[in-house]
Amino acid sequence: MKALIKNGMVIDPVNSIKEKNDILIENNIVKSIKKKIDEEANYIIDAKGMIVSPGFVDLHANFCDPGATDREDLKSGSLSAAKGGYTHVVLGVDNKPAPSECNVIDYIIRYATIMPTNIYASAAITEDRLGMELSDINFLYSHGAFAFYDGLRAIENKNLLAKVMNLVKAKGKVLSLFSGTTDDKYTKGILDGATAKKLKIKNPTPVEAEAEDLKENIALAKLTGVKLDLAYITSSESIEIVEAAKKDKQEVYAEVPALNLILTDKALEKYGTNAKVIPALRSEADRVNLCKALKKGTIDVIASNHVPVEQSDKEEKLKDAVSGANGLETTLGVCGLKLVDDGYLNWKEVIEKISVNPAKIFGLDKEGAGSITEGKKANITIFSPNEKWKFEEETIVSKSHNSPLIGMELMGKVKYTICNGRLVYRAVELKQ
Repeated sequence: MKALIKNGMVIDPVNSIKEKNDILIENNIVKSIKKKIDEEANYIIDAKGMIVSPGFVDLHANFCDPGATDREDLKSGSLSAAKGGYTHVVLGVDNKPAPSECNVIDYIIRYATIMPTNIYASAAITEDRLGMELSDINFLYSHGAFAFYDGLRAIENKNLLAKVMNLVKAKGKVLSLFSGTTDDKYTKGILDGATAKKLKIKNPTPVEAEAEDLKENIALAKLTGVKLDLAYITSSESIEIVEAAKKDKQEVYAEVPALNLILTDKALEKYGTNAKVIPALRSEADRVNLCKALKKGTIDVIASNHVPVEQSDKEEKLKDAVSGANGLETTLGVCGLKLVDDGYLNWKEVIEKISVNPAKIFGLDKEGAGSITEGKKANITIFSPNEKWKFEEETIVSKSHNSPLIGMELMGKVKYTICNGRLVYRAVELKQ
């Protein structure tokens, strides 16, 4: 099987490529990258006017399978990822039961092999993600757990956290950690401030909770020497803390959800429960500072923060509704509109944040993720960089339609996604 991509602007930061090239794919492998390739192929993609990029990589998308497949399953999540340009997805841990048991890890690994995109199983750090007892990290690792994460829940017990940091360090892995408050008296997904007061929300989450917990977690990571993936940072104070840690030569990597780059807490007034997410939306000043931190390199990764939620759980009152938003299908469009069009990043820098960096942080670059390299599997996303498009509910591939971006015009549209040499998504007809 041969495929030929012609006339596209190939942007591959890893191989220092930013020029018009043709790409020949043969038997799922990148065979050749040249200015002009004239060779017969089973199908040809005319990428004129498009950017040809390494496939996107997400480190925490929730596919909710097993246990909560009304919201998402491995297949629907994988198809949603492909539509969004993602070829590699490390799963979040929003499962029932939580992936603190080996049978959950076994299930994900077994079925991941037949999915359209590459899927990797994360294991919960604590039993059932309750933050009380440590999961059997060694046993989960032996069963193929690729990453360790407790999802969008902070770990209050720092003695327990120190233990897991030492265990994960011994495995040569990166520990993913969410920072925030564990106090259940606070309304999660809504921060204290003028919007919370206007909406009469009782006990909103303190605005400083993320930064305070983040500071403790980074200090503990320094003591243990573990590599820390910060999922996620959203405040100006958190940016300063991460910047200081990086200047101190700590191996910390920061992610920001795409939604926090386009919306502020005022979106709760307009979009209601669909704008209730964790981490919560913040002020305009925070949003702007997050965009600037991406440019500066303080923030390494732009994440989808894909959290499917059933419609009935979004139809509750704002204070009671489940937090979360569909994110895989809109991340590129958000980047185009609020980063490229607003002048914060160019497309090469966006590709670094949604492909190159996450692949490197989790070691997926060793498998060919994050680059277009001759002799390695073809994981490629082709998108139209300047195309404006409206995110319509009827076009959503994910099982869950919980997004405040429905009806919004975005910029940058995925046209084709090639995963392991196979065309897994197309929005444009092919030439045979």
